[in-house]
Amino acid sequence: MSEISESYVSEKVKAIARAPKYRGAIFQVEADERGLALIDGKEESLKIYITVDPEKDQIVETRFFTYGGPIFTALADTLCERLQGKAVEYLGKTDVNQLEKELRDDPETPAFSTKSAELASLQKLIAKLIESYPEKKAVALAARETMEKVRYRTQTVEGRNEADKEWAALSKEERLQRIADCLHLNVRQALQNDGGDLEIVEMMDDTHVKIRFQGACNGCSASTGGTLYYIEDQLRDNVYYNLSVIPEDAFSAAYNSYNDTVHSSATLTTPEN
Repeated sequence: MSEISESYVSEKVKAIARAPKYRGAIFQVEADERGLALIDGKEESLKIYITVDPEKDQIVETRFFTYGGPIFTALADTLCERLQGKAVEYLGKTDVNQLEKELRDDPETPAFSTKSAELASLQKLIAKLIESYPEKKAVALAARETMEKVRYRTQTVEGRNEADKEWAALSKEERLQRIADCLHLNVRQALQNDGGDLEIVEMMDDTHVKIRFQGACNGCSASTGGTLYYIEDQLRDNVYYNLSVIPEDAFSAAYNSYNDTVHSSATLTTPEN
């Protein structure tokens, strides 16, 4: 085997590092929307993301991100390409030394110095990914079951008919309680993390609920855009598919508060004759 310097990297490594195919990230929300398990992990400066069909144990997509230079980039990109469409068990059979051999310009010359730490780091990362899969699979299967129930209740005729009957049978107080529980579980913490909050003002009719934003959310442009749409989606998915959310605007809130104060303080007097 040829002797090489510690700074040497093969032309294949350089070429992949210049234009990697699989650099990027996969976020949990993306995996959840597709009913997939996301196994991800980090070792040194390398992070790898893998989505898996939890029912088939089959890898669907792979991505990586690193600041670690050409060796990490070439190793991770090669690994990601090899894993596409494979069974999860294939990850456990991965030989990082074989990855290095694939990156050589000729069979007798290593792709990079044997003193490089990247191979050992990648092997540790692969072990972490394999260890995390059973738990991630269980979570994904549960999420997939929940999504199927949501789809049935919100997107099928039979499911909507069932939801309509169930909603019609509830009292106004029961409806408000279900809405409040959903907001507390799925929405309130996110708003409070940004210094905001909300409260339910009233059920305007069978399908419209009025809310009042508080704190940083009051007057924020997102409260009539992305935040409002998110709240409405949560209520439609988890409470009743036909609900609409109406935010109380700041002017109306101020007027109502003033009006209530005036009426509560007013007294009727009988003029003296």
